[in-house]
This record gives sequence, C-alpha cells and structure tokens, in this order.
Amino acid sequence: MANENDKKDEEKDPMDAVRFKPGKHFGQWTIEKTLDEGGFGQVYLVKRNDGKRAALKAESNAVEGGSAIKLEQLILKKLNKNGAMPHVPELFASAKRKNYCYMIMTLLGENLKSLKSKRPKERFSRGTWSRVGIQCLYALKYMHDCGFVHRDIKPQNFMLGNEEDKERARIVHILDFGLARQYAKFSEATKKWTARRARGSAEFRGTLRYTSPNVCLRKEQGRVDDVWSLLYVLIELNGGLPWQTSQKRDEVEAMKILMPEKDQMLNMPTCMGGVIPHLKTLSYYNRPDYHLIFKALWQVMLNEGQTPRSRFDWEKKDPDPSVPPADWENPDGRFFKQDDIGINGPPPAGVDAGESTVVDGDPLKSDKVKSLNLKK
Repeated sequence: MANENDKKDEEKDPMDAVRFKPGKHFGQWTIEKTLDEGGFGQVYLVKRNDGKRAALKAESNAVEGGSAIKLEQLILKKLNKNGAMPHVPELFASAKRKNYCYMIMTLLGENLKSLKSKRPKERFSRGTWSRVGIQCLYALKYMHDCGFVHRDIKPQNFMLGNEEDKERARIVHILDFGLARQYAKFSEATKKWTARRARGSAEFRGTLRYTSPNVCLRKEQGRVDDVWSLLYVLIELNGGLPWQTSQKRDEVEAMKILMPEKDQMLNMPTCMGGVIPHLKTLSYYNRPDYHLIFKALWQVMLNEGQTPRSRFDWEKKDPDPSVPPADWENPDGRFFKQDDIGINGPPPAGVDAGESTVVDGDPLKSDKVKSLNLKK
C-alpha cells in the first residue's frame, strides 16, 4: 500500500499546484479565468476590488530548475523603482507560498509573434516594424540603464498593451526576465555604476534563432548582444532570417558567424546598413550607439511615408487622439542619446562590481532557470 502511495506521489503533476479555479482570492485580486498555460506555470486574468484587471502569473515550486518568478519580480521592481514606465509591465503584487510563487502585473495584449502570424506572408510592413523596433529599442535601453541585460530577446517577449488600456494599447512592452543577468552595479557610496567583470566563457543562454554571434562563440553577453538579437527579430519581421527554417545549432551558428552581412541583411532597407558594422566594433563592456540605431529605424519609417501616429498593420482605426504622444515618438531621439550608466569599458584593475546579489545571493540563479530554447 505504501508503495502505491509513493507511486501516486511521484506521478502527481506539479502543475496541479498552480491550477486555480475562478473566484480564488489573492489579497484584493480575484481570479476570473485562465489566459495561458506553459511549461513553467499558468497565467490568469484577475480583477481587483476597484475593478482594475491584471495578469497573475503562477509557477510551481516543484518544477525542475526552480521558479523564475522571484528573479522576474525583483527585476520588475527595479525597472519600476521611479514609478510606472511606458515599455515595462508594472508589478502590483508578488509572494511565495508553500507549493507555488505568483506575481500580479500589468495586463497586456498580443505578442509580436502572434501578431506576425496573422499577417499576409507572416511579415510586417516596413512602416510597422520600424516603429515597433524603436519601441523595443527603447525598452532594451531602459533595461540596460538599470544594469541588466535580457539575454532572451525574441518576438514572444515583446507584447502590445491591452486594447482596452488606451494609454498602453499601442505601447510595446518587454517581458520575461527569466534569463536576465546583472552586468553592472550601482554604488550608493560613490553614486557611480561599475561593470561586472565578464567571465572568460559562458554557457549558451537564449533562443537559438535570435542569439548573437558572441553567444555562438560562448562569450559573456552584454548590452550589444541584446541589440544583435533585436536586429534579428526585425529582419524576421521584415520577411525572414537566412536560418529561419533550421534548428541545427551548428548550422545556425556557422551562418551567423560566417555569412556576409549583406546576405544577413538581404531585403532590409539600405538605411539599416550601418547597424551590423557598428555592432561588430563592440565588446561586452561597450555601450551600443542606441541613437544610431534609432535614426536608422526612424528613417525607415519616414521612407515609408509613415508617422508615429500612423496605423500599425493590425489596427483597423486611427489611434485615439486624446492619448498624448509617447516618449519614443520624439523625432530627436533624446532618450537614446542619454547615457545614464556611464560604462563604456572594463572596470579598472582591482575594481569589480563583484558577484550580483540578484537572487538569494546567487548571481547565476537565472542561468539555472531555463535551458536552451530551440523553438522557431
């Protein structure tokens, strides 16, 4: 009998811990329905006592590799330390229970992969992906200015705001920080940022299709690698990557490292031609020229006869004129010129940001959360 009970325990699905029924309360929030289910947990639509809706993400503590929620909620808190930001979800609540962790955050809309899949030939027009790209770049730079690199940039990890949220409906948000890593640390004593010294080599982290050439060479990922990945996302949105149909790691990595840039950028606007040459000059420590990339994307938009307020491919009516312009819509790109962190090289000899204390004193906890993702 004991053996049968042991067997039942072994066969028990750890996801059962995060399968909640409508009506379950989490403080002021109540579950209305399930929105999504993934390998690590569940996402629910929740409603607060005052009527506000949000998304609740729950993960089982029994899933192999551990929960990423603790890291994610910590990063979201840091990204929102000065109040709600336009391209970052807001964190409303989070907690750890015996069998699961959860966090409640801004309710968003569709991700870029989903939106792309509904378009003819599964691509965006240049007028749309250029403006989407500027917003993604804004989100990335802001995250970098807070001392983190994302390390898993892909279309699924950028979401539009919920269509019923008029302030955020046209805003692209960055999310899913399960592979994020702190690359710089701020000292309250000196009021300065210090780079975290790069490791001699690093394991593969990210999604094969979008990882940078540096990741293929197992180098430490810095700000430049997030920007490389964003460029690959934009090439895909424009019509496809040269390695689009391959899932063979060696083949994809060889193409990224050896293929001439003109072939990687095939069918991309010529005004984007300076991006790869710039990225090739950067090391882990160097600050990318975000403004250079912004100007290239803005030029694509202009060449297509579009403005920030033009309809996106998926929109059926003009934007609400009562919503004020977003910061990314500023034509001088002032945000992209700002350097809030001041790091453009390695730390001086003998000086190092040291090991991050992001999660329970374990700087590499995020490295243990997810393994190589070979999804298309």
